[in-house]
Amino acid sequence: MTVRCRTPLAALILALVLPGTALAISAREFATDADLVAGAAGNPRLGGTLLPPGMEADKPANAYSFEFAQLTPAMEGEAPAPPQPPYDGPVDEAYGAYQRGLFDAAYEAAMARAGRGDPRAETLIAELIERKLIAEGRAGEPGAWYRMAAESKAPFAVNRYGMYLLGSDDEEERGKGRDLVRQAAEAGDPLAAFNHATILVQENPGAEGLKLALPWFEQAAEADVPDAQYALSQIYRALENLPAEKRDLWRYWLRRAANGEHDTAQLELALDLINGTDMPRNIEEGAEWMHRAALNGNPAAASRLAYLYLNGIGTPVDAQSAAVFYLSARNVGLRDDEMEKLLASLPPESLEQAMLRSRAIARRY
Repeated sequence: MTVRCRTPLAALILALVLPGTALAISAREFATDADLVAGAAGNPRLGGTLLPPGMEADKPANAYSFEFAQLTPAMEGEAPAPPQPPYDGPVDEAYGAYQRGLFDAAYEAAMARAGRGDPRAETLIAELIERKLIAEGRAGEPGAWYRMAAESKAPFAVNRYGMYLLGSDDEEERGKGRDLVRQAAEAGDPLAAFNHATILVQENPGAEGLKLALPWFEQAAEADVPDAQYALSQIYRALENLPAEKRDLWRYWLRRAANGEHDTAQLELALDLINGTDMPRNIEEGAEWMHRAALNGNPAAASRLAYLYLNGIGTPVDAQSAAVFYLSARNVGLRDDEMEKLLASLPPESLEQAMLRSRAIARRY
């Protein structure tokens, strides 16, 4: 499985090798008082303090898995997304069907191209089987399809096969997987570069691992891999022995990751802007990034955004919107007594509408 989901993986690894530094999901507590004072530091090993004061979680925030963001239905009263530019390139019917959730059609279209040396079709079949979207009894074992695709020597396919082998219980297979990911990274595949960097950090704890991984994170970040851009922002921000010209770029990479719809980067940027941490305070812009992170499936951002709407911090005071985002966070175990009182105070019709709106957001978690 390629490490391409929207998780705080790289940053959590950094937290393990650099305890005590302000990493990843922020070692700062979100401030909701009138002066927006920075709160107490969290524990970087546990992902920092992600919840507003008084909120409890059923599990640490870094235990959540953040999927790649997809567009959520527009809420009532919200402006629609800007139109996308027309695309005149080749159309991949198999991947198009896959993205629309038409898995049988995707499988049939990919099978029509598989066996003719089409590694993308073969990789898609492997992923359909691995994710249990197509029965293994119908299509075969995913490893065989990943291996067939990798025989093409296409770097993306070599990377995917390597990541599949890394999930094996056999150490020899895992070693082969590491080698394949490294080969794909050396061949220029950006996702492989990110995966290889992450493996290097895992296998070489401390500064040595970061030194080995940094060029690969940089390669992936330059190629617009948001996970790598976010990881790079954390490394540049945390390490003191880097050249000043690199350290000064952490804000640039954080914004690039946020613009690439990396929800944890959006949350981090929102916190920095609202609290004025290492950048000029801009509460309104911070609230916008918090909103974006919440719609991209970040439950911590949704819980914080509820407080912004409730208290009019960077937003108009809007009790129903506060309820919408609190309900979506509550669905994954984030509860708060003050917000429960807000729900109890809403008229039944308003609460019902908030519950309906919250469901579209909660599906992202």
